[in-house]
Amino acid sequence: MGVTGLIRKLALAAGIMLLGLAAGCGGSDGGGSSSDSGGLFPQRANVVGSLAASEALEAIDLDLDQFLDMLSSDFQDEGEGFDEFFSIEQFMPGGLFGDISRVDVFAEIADSDDVEYFGLLLSGNFDEAVLIAALESASGDNLVQRQYKGNNVYSPEDDPDEFDLSVINGSIFMIGSGGAVNDVIDIEAGDADAASGPLIASFNELSGGLFGFAFEIPDGLTDDPDLGAISQLGDLPISLDFISALDFVGLGGALEDGSLELTVTMDFTDDDAAESLESFIKGIVALAGGFLTDPSTAGLLDGLEVDRDGSLLTIGIGIPLADIPNIFDDLISPASIETLTSNGRPPGTPEIRLLASAIGEPVPVLSNVTHVREGQRVEYSDAPPTSGQHWPATAPCGFYPDGLPDERVVHNLEHGNIVVSYNITNPAQVTALRQVLEGVRQFDDWGVARSYDKVPDGQVVITAWGRLHRMDGVNPGEIGLFFEAFAGVAGPERFEC
Repeated sequence: MGVTGLIRKLALAAGIMLLGLAAGCGGSDGGGSSSDSGGLFPQRANVVGSLAASEALEAIDLDLDQFLDMLSSDFQDEGEGFDEFFSIEQFMPGGLFGDISRVDVFAEIADSDDVEYFGLLLSGNFDEAVLIAALESASGDNLVQRQYKGNNVYSPEDDPDEFDLSVINGSIFMIGSGGAVNDVIDIEAGDADAASGPLIASFNELSGGLFGFAFEIPDGLTDDPDLGAISQLGDLPISLDFISALDFVGLGGALEDGSLELTVTMDFTDDDAAESLESFIKGIVALAGGFLTDPSTAGLLDGLEVDRDGSLLTIGIGIPLADIPNIFDDLISPASIETLTSNGRPPGTPEIRLLASAIGEPVPVLSNVTHVREGQRVEYSDAPPTSGQHWPATAPCGFYPDGLPDERVVHNLEHGNIVVSYNITNPAQVTALRQVLEGVRQFDDWGVARSYDKVPDGQVVITAWGRLHRMDGVNPGEIGLFFEAFAGVAGPERFEC
């Protein structure tokens, strides 16, 4: 199982809990905090987390039907046998797991592609015989049983190494892989010590509210190129070099005065790295603050707090409970589920909305966006155009010093591509533009650059579907930011060129 699978499971665990909260099922203990948990995390784990029931989330008006569909798709996409035995309906009120009061998760991440060790613990009241029979009935498959220190451990008959299940003391139902179930039973029996040290200290600092998570960064994980610097930021005074010094990350959430107060802690191996991240955040906030038009997003940024104590950086932000349904709408909308940006982000996430508000100007999309025959000319209201009728074929991604017709590249825009139109005659500037675009990682899959004499001399214009940004000369930071915001996002159809 890779990191994507782990993220799915973590999101699923969070989703199960939030679903229960929104439906008003908090378990027999009526709530509590995530600080009640954590004693069964094995020492091998470098990711730990807990979500606690809380009646306050009942005030959040989530679209449960849509949320249910989203979580169900996670089960179906998992592809590891889980969907054969589990359905999200089991976690609804009255379902097999309808009275869970807490969800605990842990895992060991060895590198960016290998997560074999994982555990999910559901706290509640369980009748083991009824539970196992119901799971076998739901799947149509058998679970084989073995004994471990007085506990029954079950696994799929067809693939016993896939995952294990066990009910511990009638109050914890555990799903695990890679020996995780045995490790938890060892801790419960007093034959092994639970996890301790900086990871658990970080977790405990954040686990007194609705949820808390902590992650110890393994050696080599930050070498993943996807976690490296954003080269497109170009001449902006920020970088991501600090990531290689990241040691621990924590995330916690608490409900206070009608808001979900989020806290992120990042502990680095040296003070300089923490200071670099502090500068990075302030740079992004300062950049976005001058462009934001959405009052709610601007309000969130105004409430952002960044505090540094040596190598430890703490970031806090409050999200009004009334805004949370809109955030979930972004995350669970069909477009967000089915279509990711070139960075793997759902196009409706707050990060994308923030970037989109920080660069470019909106241009009304024309009502007629149909195909015309190849070679037929179209009269556009803007130069360069950002929507309208177009030829049937798109241009392949690349750099076109001899230019491309508007009718061709408008179809690229419809596909979510970015078009860079330049009217610069200085060969050195053209070379500089080409080099900047070669450093934009989305350009090879989403970008088209062309010579274009319908804009003023010396100008570079970047367009997306319904979006335009003009520059005098070549500005690497603005080019990179535009691609970050709109590549694979804008346009009614999203296809790489």
